[in-house]
Amino acid sequence: MSDAIASISLSELCSLIDDTLKVSFHNRAWWVLAEIKERTERGEAIYLELVEKGERHDVVARLSASVWRKEAIFAFRNFEDLTGKRPDKGMQVLLKVGVQFHPVYGVSVQVFDIDSTHMLGQLELMRRETIKQLAARPYIRLVDDELRTPNKALVLAPVIQRIAIITSPAAAGYEDFKHTLASNPYGYRFQTHSYYAMVQGEQAAVQMKDQLVKIFEEVQAGRSFDAVVIVRGGGAQSDLLPFDQFVLAHAVAKFPIPVITGIGHLKNESVVDMVAHSSLKTPTQVAEFIIDHNRDYEETMEGLAFRVFQSAKERLHAEEIRVQHHGITVTQGTVQLLHVASNRLSRLRERINWSAQRLAADANRKLDDQLKLIKDNVSRRLERQQHQLQVMEAQMKHASPEKILSRGFVWLSAGDDIITSVDQLKLQTRITAHLKDGTAQMNVEQINKSQQHE
Repeated sequence: MSDAIASISLSELCSLIDDTLKVSFHNRAWWVLAEIKERTERGEAIYLELVEKGERHDVVARLSASVWRKEAIFAFRNFEDLTGKRPDKGMQVLLKVGVQFHPVYGVSVQVFDIDSTHMLGQLELMRRETIKQLAARPYIRLVDDELRTPNKALVLAPVIQRIAIITSPAAAGYEDFKHTLASNPYGYRFQTHSYYAMVQGEQAAVQMKDQLVKIFEEVQAGRSFDAVVIVRGGGAQSDLLPFDQFVLAHAVAKFPIPVITGIGHLKNESVVDMVAHSSLKTPTQVAEFIIDHNRDYEETMEGLAFRVFQSAKERLHAEEIRVQHHGITVTQGTVQLLHVASNRLSRLRERINWSAQRLAADANRKLDDQLKLIKDNVSRRLERQQHQLQVMEAQMKHASPEKILSRGFVWLSAGDDIITSVDQLKLQTRITAHLKDGTAQMNVEQINKSQQHE
């Protein structure tokens, strides 16, 4: 049997490692540049996972870190106050750390300080790069550090009622915005439609851009919005990184509907704020801005209505005075015209009377002449008619039946019929012969018809 292998316990090994590290790293600290991979908080302590990434974004180093000393906690809070951001995952930071070893948790680093200047420089570099990319677009101009974008050039609707909201459902500012709109003192009603997205973190900018695309597609399909609002809650600890990224800022800059931002940061202005139509510090201020905008329009309309009323009232008063003046003028003119017309009428009446008398006299003379002429014509006509009657009377007397019968003529009758032709006779017809001094009854014995009448 071979000799037993010499060994030590794991805790003894950890103790040796701890002693070695203390010799090498005791009371020493280094400024280390690393990316925060994860961040968790337990009580007052903050625990970070730090990584370094290679050119292909693969992790080439990893260490755990803890922040629990008062001076370190103060440094982190000071960092947030200065940068407007809290040290969080995805952020590259410059930390002052010391190496420590624990038998259970292994090697880690303890954070003593964080360099705010480095972060401000990184954020400013990213911000400037985004602004440079935007200014390179032909439809965006950078004038005196101000970005002039198509979205800024849009004109707000006179009344903003239909609002698309890009926000996180968990954002406190979202509820503040909706509550302020709903409780406005003027009774305005708004139609809001929410498009939810992350508003912080690595994917926030892309998600918010995607929601802008969705809104645009719905507008193309017939939906209508007066404005798009991007809101989130926060304050000194809010993370503005997504709002400085080109992908979101460019989408806002060229969006065809006015974009109003209220991302809850009181100190810094993001690039999205710079390219949007209007930017306010908080969601509540965005709601108040919209309410005030509508109120301005209402007051303008009320002012115009009052001016129209006053103008109409003044015009009506002026017209009443003018009508009264015209009334006086017309009355005076009418009296004068009536006087002139009365004189003309009197003269005309006299002329008519004189003309009527003259015409009546002429008519009477003509009537007398006509009556005399008619009388003369009637007299002559009566004389001629009387002469004609006398001639006719004489002719009638010579042509009377008595005169004819006295000359030897006879006329025949059969009953009530006078016989003028043998065609009226038949043999044995009883006829009566009328003579000058009487009648004779006879029967027809023979009928001979004259040849000349056949």
